[in-house]
Amino acid sequence: MDIDLIPYQDVTLKDPIAVIGFPSVGLNSSIMANMYIKSLDMTPVAGLASPSMPPYCLISDCTAMPPVRFYAYKNKRKNGHDVLLCMTEFAPKPEECYQLANRILLYLRQHGCKTIVSMEGTPKFENSRILAVAAGPNGASLLKKSKIEPMKEGMIRGITGVMMYAAPNKGMDIISIMVPATAGVPDPASAAQFIEPISRLIPGFKTSSKELMKEAELIQAQIDQAQSNMNNTSQYIG
Repeated sequence: MDIDLIPYQDVTLKDPIAVIGFPSVGLNSSIMANMYIKSLDMTPVAGLASPSMPPYCLISDCTAMPPVRFYAYKNKRKNGHDVLLCMTEFAPKPEECYQLANRILLYLRQHGCKTIVSMEGTPKFENSRILAVAAGPNGASLLKKSKIEPMKEGMIRGITGVMMYAAPNKGMDIISIMVPATAGVPDPASAAQFIEPISRLIPGFKTSSKELMKEAELIQAQIDQAQSNMNNTSQYIG
């Protein structure tokens, strides 16, 4: 799979931490990623495009951006980490995850990221709870700082699943925060549960949960468009 990098802005970031938000159960990671971007006025810095990705672009501030996008945040807190956020509306096919995950990791490493925080939704069952799993030289420290119960056994799929073993191989630390969500519908209440643990991992990087319901409706519409465009290349959204 050929993956093209489309740069938008060159930014100098201070000891940045990466945040990953790909579609998951209840769309909670996508909802939260969009809330960060909008409420913190994050800057689009680059995108990834490939023939195998859905043929659409996202228009924002008169700029056309490809399906996978990177946004930057300059932390206003003294000695705080800046942030590079990577997100998309479409769920990559299983056979695409390895190469796409490694291409994202390459971009993050090139821009100074040593730590990755990945947001994941998991199916909600009775007695479900927030769990986390970490890997890399400082994985145990990330788990302690997050104050989340560690997942001792299980399976993580998709982009995060690949990153969990690929990132440490590239000298990076990664923690995946897994929040239970209702399947089949946008779950903004679930998305809000990412806010506190991520703010503990990245002090100064925090948003409010008040607008999450509106964001959920917008994300659902964008995902419906992405899925539709996979089968209809003649569709244009105005």
